[in-house]
Amino acid sequence: MKKALLCLDENLASSIALRYADCIPDLIETDIYLIHVEEPDKRQQAGTGWVRRTMEKGIKELGREAVQRLLRTEKVKFRFKGAPNIVVGEREREILFELKVGEYDLYIEGNVSTPNPAEFFSLVTSKLYSKAPCPILMVKNLAVNNRVALLCGEGVDHDLLVGSFLHLTENRDIEVDMVFYRFQEKDELSFLDRREGGSDLEAVEKGLQEGGKKIRGCHVISGTPEVVGDYLKDFAFVASTLPTRKSPHMEVMANTPASLLLCH
Repeated sequence: MKKALLCLDENLASSIALRYADCIPDLIETDIYLIHVEEPDKRQQAGTGWVRRTMEKGIKELGREAVQRLLRTEKVKFRFKGAPNIVVGEREREILFELKVGEYDLYIEGNVSTPNPAEFFSLVTSKLYSKAPCPILMVKNLAVNNRVALLCGEGVDHDLLVGSFLHLTENRDIEVDMVFYRFQEKDELSFLDRREGGSDLEAVEKGLQEGGKKIRGCHVISGTPEVVGDYLKDFAFVASTLPTRKSPHMEVMANTPASLLLCH
């Protein structure tokens, strides 16, 4: 059984992530724990001793009430492990600390930002994403099915991608599509010959088969990041390695409305 941490805030992104949690057991066999971080403002950080402890207690209670409202509103069927962990502090630091000490296999959070490559790059190169000790599931929508895609191509560590994917989805019967991306500056999606995937395609296919996964399809495609991103929209999630530089591959992930499993 894997161990996942889901971060909740009282917003639309967390609402989507919570509802998505109902389909996660079909994709990943995992226990899911909840965390909510309240970031105090400068006034709330003032004071010492009893005054500060009293203020932090009040801030925690506000956070606990916000999470309970969210859970009541969404009425999620999935049973989370334990009570939500309400923490006061700097968001990225507290989440990273919990991920490390809790030895989690997966971090989950919602994201409903617009498909702006600059904003996406800023997010995936943030301290939280770059320092996370486990893969990150960025939930963008509520596509519910057992089809997932592995987005491969230039700049992807294919061994890391396959290894992380198999580790998380072992014991789960899900359909896998291999998608190899080749950038072309045209607004039409093109399907290329399988040979365009080269030795990387063969290695990914072999790794998935040895891991007991059924490959539904293998597609070598080209087009703009916007066109390819739209093509990926109906998968439960698209798995790839965490981008560390700006590239067409990174822009595909920014533009797709599909949820993303980011491995690193």
